[in-house]
Amino acid sequence: MSVAAPVNSPAGFPGAAEMPMGAAPIAALPAPAGARPRRRRDHLATTAWALMANTGLTSLTGMAFWIVASGVYSPQQVGTSAALISAMMLLSVISQLDLAMGISRLLPQVMTHRWRAVLGAYGVTAAVGIPLTAVFVVVAPRLSTSFRFLGHFGFLSIALMAAVVLWNVFALQDAVLTSARWSPVVPLENGIFGVIKLGLMVLLVHHFAGQGIFLGWVLAMAVMLVPVNSLIFGRVLATPGGTTSGDASAPVSALPIANRASVARYLAGDYAAGLFNQGYTALLPLLVLAVLGREANAYFYIVFTIALAGRAVAQSMSTALVVEGSHREAGVASMARLSVIRYAKYALLPLAVVFVGAGLVLKPFGAAYVHHGTTLLRLFLAATVPHAVISLYLAVERVRARVGRVLAVEALIVVLVTIGALAGMHRFGLAGIGMAWLGAHTLVAVMVAPAFWKACRQRPAPAAAS
Repeated sequence: MSVAAPVNSPAGFPGAAEMPMGAAPIAALPAPAGARPRRRRDHLATTAWALMANTGLTSLTGMAFWIVASGVYSPQQVGTSAALISAMMLLSVISQLDLAMGISRLLPQVMTHRWRAVLGAYGVTAAVGIPLTAVFVVVAPRLSTSFRFLGHFGFLSIALMAAVVLWNVFALQDAVLTSARWSPVVPLENGIFGVIKLGLMVLLVHHFAGQGIFLGWVLAMAVMLVPVNSLIFGRVLATPGGTTSGDASAPVSALPIANRASVARYLAGDYAAGLFNQGYTALLPLLVLAVLGREANAYFYIVFTIALAGRAVAQSMSTALVVEGSHREAGVASMARLSVIRYAKYALLPLAVVFVGAGLVLKPFGAAYVHHGTTLLRLFLAATVPHAVISLYLAVERVRARVGRVLAVEALIVVLVTIGALAGMHRFGLAGIGMAWLGAHTLVAVMVAPAFWKACRQRPAPAAAS
């Protein structure tokens, strides 16, 4: 559901924040006699709500997936599949080259032949992902006994290579839909994907040596890529692109796509930042597997999956801010203010409810998950608020092409979380990871809050007199 803002109160300015959700008010602009008022769609709200709906759907289907998996597969099998999925995501993070964020930031400026840029991104990530995964399946079993099952079940190595390529395309296609303002398709796509992978996981329970969890995931991706990319290349990219900043009266972009040197520096810096941001979330389950074992990793992974849904709310709003800020860079400060207001109004109460009822949330997974995971889940949920501050701040800096600041913040979080988690696991077990996660995000949020506050208070420069 989107919130339509009037034309004389653009999406993201104060005033739009007070409109009730679901309303679609129209305000008249000064116009020539006889002219009809225009509606201006609040694309910031549309994108944010679509991505949050996607988070909700994927969380529900994800919970159902792991509830069923924990019921029909052993904890060891769940832990093994969780390790494979974590490895897939980590390898995908590396081989994606952060082109999903690059698409979000730059595709709005591409006027024609947008399909070439998207197809090129698909090809580059596949070319990097296949050899990278091949190295992993050879080296990982020699470095850790926890991955020796890759040698015992050779088909998993091939499946992992395919999974990395497919997951790369999955991430990039969602970025394309979002940047082209087709974001409502994203929750529909991922909701269907969640249902298909659950069904395949159940069908494969007695096949492939108990590896149906991971293989069901891979096959479901393959099924969904065909219709989604038919839509993308058949309709979405067939429409001419271009931002409002492409008008002659609009200010010059902070990251003009014609300046290839600036774009290359931006993509390189944002790639490094993306590696930090996504890499340590994919790395944590692997660290748990190595330090605490497969059973502990099963408990951790379920909790972490639930907690990341809370984190994804702010990430959805951050992505919407990058996309719409790229379409209209002069309004990014007002969009940031509105994003903060919306987060406070619509995210804090549900997070508080889940925090209090953390044990009930984990109850469907079984008593062992409640015992080992309740405290950890609460620590992760508490960290979603400082994470929201960080995420929205970094969105503003991406729109302003200040990628050095983005990289510095992400690097600091990685160092704090990784060192803290390793120390915490040895002393406090799973709860030690949650302590490190909460402490790191709180500290960084306090550090960036003054700069974010200053950015939110900035006003657009007055228009020059004609």
